[in-house]
Amino acid sequence: MRTTAKKSLAPTLLGESLRPKAGKAAAWTLNARHANRLTPKDVTVILRNLATLTSNGVSLPKAIGALAEEKSLEKRRDTLKQLRNRVESGDSFSHALGQLDGAFDRVTVSQIRVGERAGTLPDTLLQVAEQREKAGKIKENVVKKLAYPIVLATVGAAVVTFLLCYVVPVFEKTYASANVPLPAITQVMIAVGSVAQSYWWIALLTMVGTPVVLHRLRQNDALAKRIDTFLLRLPLIGPMLRDMALLQLMEVLGSLMEAGFTLAESLEEAGDSVRNRAMKDGVAALRRAVQQGERFSREVERHAELFPPMVSQLVIVGEQTGRLTKSTREIRNLLEDEIARKTDLAIGVIEPTLTISMAAAVAVILLAIYLPMFDMINTVGA
Repeated sequence: MRTTAKKSLAPTLLGESLRPKAGKAAAWTLNARHANRLTPKDVTVILRNLATLTSNGVSLPKAIGALAEEKSLEKRRDTLKQLRNRVESGDSFSHALGQLDGAFDRVTVSQIRVGERAGTLPDTLLQVAEQREKAGKIKENVVKKLAYPIVLATVGAAVVTFLLCYVVPVFEKTYASANVPLPAITQVMIAVGSVAQSYWWIALLTMVGTPVVLHRLRQNDALAKRIDTFLLRLPLIGPMLRDMALLQLMEVLGSLMEAGFTLAESLEEAGDSVRNRAMKDGVAALRRAVQQGERFSREVERHAELFPPMVSQLVIVGEQTGRLTKSTREIRNLLEDEIARKTDLAIGVIEPTLTISMAAAVAVILLAIYLPMFDMINTVGA
């Protein structure tokens, strides 16, 4: 505060000239920190390698130091050295992870903390790494399956745009110079092409601005819940999104219960791992009911929109037999199969729909182009 006051009262030419440089230095430091921040993939690799080293008798600080010297983690060397220094100075591993600018989420830190206290840290690290790898593979498979429809839609939109904006206007000039009467379909295509040429920037602005607007809207909890509830009700896509959120919940819930957390504690921690706000609110309601003494299976049945019947039955059986943790594993296997099946079903519907739509659009445009040509040929022949 004193330094700031002195600068504001006695600005010098030297001080004024140094301010932009200080701003650049601060920006460079911020960019450097962002560049050195651990990615989710880095976190998974680090956890798996630490599990391998510590399970073979390597101490935790030495294991972290060995990872810091790995060529593949060279950009994260400073972060790993900072982590090792914290552990060597007596800080717990879980607490040190929580200080790394949010690179490790709350649920992961909680699982590692329980593993530390139980003396099963290598097993816990391996379990968390496998859980993250499995979740990454599921997302990767879904993205791969959706890649072809996205490319198909992009190419189709580019072809239709090219025909409307460049090909149709050329034929329009040709027909106008030849005084050929234009059928209604050609006139419509010419009008659409003219609008596309004049207002293409609106379509581009919409494509770029929609994700930004949605991101801003999701900052409001009420609007985010409405959006997520709407997405869950969509045909084909909604059930798949629900299963993915439910799988994420069950993975964390099962892992925490296996680590020694109670059901209520596991629900509280697992709720933070779910991104879908509608599912998050449902988990919060489950947690409150369980804390008040209600049966977990009965509350699951009350939220039928979030929990499919098969999941509800597995929860009921697991609770009645005292093997709820085992039931969560079976639910995870079930949901993984369901996600793969529903993804294939959605792709099986989307791909032919896009192909037929593209073919129909191109056919209509070509028909609009060549119908006047046939009339012109007949006129010349006559």
